[in-house]
Amino acid sequence: MTFLYPSVLWGLLLLLIPVLIHLFSFRRVVTVIFPSISFIEELKNETGNRTNLKHLLVLGSRLLFMFFLIMAFAQPILTDHSRPDDGTLIYIDNSRSMSGEVVAGQIGLNKALELSDDFISRAPIDAKFQVLTNHSPVALSWLSKAGALDKLSDVRLSDDPKSFSQIMQKASALSQRMSFFYLSDFQKSTIGLIEAPKEMDWQIKLIKIAVDNVSNIYVDTAYIEVAQVYDAQKRIRVLLKNSGNKDRKAIQLKLISGQQLISTSSVDIKAGSESIVILSFDEGYIKEGQMKIELVDYPVYFDNTFHMSFPLAKINKIVHIHSKEYFTRAIEKVYGNKTYFGYTRVKEDAIDYGKLQLADFVILDGFESIPQSLDAYKGYNDFLIVPPKEIEKPSYQRFLSRSVHLVQDSIPIGLNIKDINDPFFVGVFNTKEADIGLLKAKRNIEVKGRVNVLVQNEFEKAYLGSVKNNDHHIYFFSSPLTSEFTNVTNHATFLPLMYKMSMSGNRYIHPLYYDLSEDYVSIATRDFDSSKKLRVLNGATEWIPNYQYVEGRLLLELPPFGLKAGHYEIINGDSLIKRMALNESRVESEMGVYTHSELAELDAKSQHIDLINVEKTENLSINEGFGDSAEDLFKIALILSLFFILSEALFIRFL
Repeated sequence: MTFLYPSVLWGLLLLLIPVLIHLFSFRRVVTVIFPSISFIEELKNETGNRTNLKHLLVLGSRLLFMFFLIMAFAQPILTDHSRPDDGTLIYIDNSRSMSGEVVAGQIGLNKALELSDDFISRAPIDAKFQVLTNHSPVALSWLSKAGALDKLSDVRLSDDPKSFSQIMQKASALSQRMSFFYLSDFQKSTIGLIEAPKEMDWQIKLIKIAVDNVSNIYVDTAYIEVAQVYDAQKRIRVLLKNSGNKDRKAIQLKLISGQQLISTSSVDIKAGSESIVILSFDEGYIKEGQMKIELVDYPVYFDNTFHMSFPLAKINKIVHIHSKEYFTRAIEKVYGNKTYFGYTRVKEDAIDYGKLQLADFVILDGFESIPQSLDAYKGYNDFLIVPPKEIEKPSYQRFLSRSVHLVQDSIPIGLNIKDINDPFFVGVFNTKEADIGLLKAKRNIEVKGRVNVLVQNEFEKAYLGSVKNNDHHIYFFSSPLTSEFTNVTNHATFLPLMYKMSMSGNRYIHPLYYDLSEDYVSIATRDFDSSKKLRVLNGATEWIPNYQYVEGRLLLELPPFGLKAGHYEIINGDSLIKRMALNESRVESEMGVYTHSELAELDAKSQHIDLINVEKTENLSINEGFGDSAEDLFKIALILSLFFILSEALFIRFL
């Protein structure tokens, strides 16, 4: 037997009071002289035993009444100790979805903390606990009541949701003999499969926190539409989702650079659907590349801000390597804009391999044979191949890692766009029609195998295509860019096509942000110096990251917790090499949860899962946590106390 409130047992000392009253009489003895008292002596002997018995019964009833009343207030619990628990583990889901309201003014996390506090407070004085959250490790030792209550006071909302299986792994490593309470809203997008481990002999008690399934509008992702470099108007394509069960109208989106509002939009979005919103703005309003999208959405507000790091315009380094015989002058004219391009033209016998690695885009113009020395740079650069009339097929096959055939068609035929919706063409055309008209070309070479066809001829053969080499692309034309073979250099599409190839790099759509749930982020930079210290700053926050630098990419390890959404600067020595934006995982923005009936089905299917309904009772039954066969004796003690107070009254009345 154990007691929930053992300090109340000090009240048993009160039992001494009626005993003392019974043992000591404070009445003054008066002697009365009375003649012939022999018959009275006989009456005294007859009634004395009866009176003493009555006094003892009244005293006993009074003592037992007080005893059981005190025991009732101490709340005794009879526990089966045949398999004692090591302690009680309480898991509190403190993910962002628990910020939803249970009742007006109370969020789900506060409700879970309230239930846990009440449960721990009413536990026996010697009870042991573990309090587990999404980001807290399992303690090396069990906590006392006071220690568990202190830990509850430190619980805050976390950006790091955990699945049911992840929590079970932590719990299983702690003990195989314990009571386990699982308090959560049971959000489907994060909790995963709810299934008890096969080898376990303890119960998992599910307590559903009934957070309202309200509508939630959030930015799922955003992309820059890469337009022509000469277009000052930029556009961000925003994917907006409604994860709730209510239609929403006139949702206002704000695009902010620094503290300045630079674009707005409004959208209607139906329940459970998504919508694309285009935010247009002038690049001149961008301040230090730091931008964010804000929307107003209540009561779920943790995902109302979406951070982005807009890439500021930079000079693209173009290296145009041509054969000794000729070069395509139209290419030189395309990249003559020194505002956006650093254009260098060299002959094939004058290549500076030291500077080649720093180039953003390399053009091989008129090479009959591609030097094997260039193979090493396929991991650093994007390439464009413009073939001559005659080629050495083995060198082309080696460089492209594809089979190449010399075709030499004699008659120019029409060209068209294979897929106008290919991300490569975003911002190139104002219409969705793939007919570019009047564009013709002969076919000189054919690249077979896995090829991304961008522009094709009437026989659906690639005129402009690309092959992928790890993170980079090798583009190719199927003919020389001379008037003998094509009119493409005189066509309106030539300029944007060349711009797109040189500026998109290994990504057709520029990344704006990274996810805090990722372990690593990969950042392209050629300005890194490994001999200098690397730091990441966010205002007053600074951390020294673990990193790797491989082939122009900086691989940064993100800390498992402690980071907040926002803008960060990557500092190498004293130099700023990149800015990046971090956002919370959008997984938690999907507000769908397991219903009480769905959890009840899991309860029925598994002998190790119990569902405790707190939606109506508002608190936990204390005997749920301490022993598998615990019996609450409070009611029995209270009934016995009432019985003995009634017995006392009956003894006084009828004896």
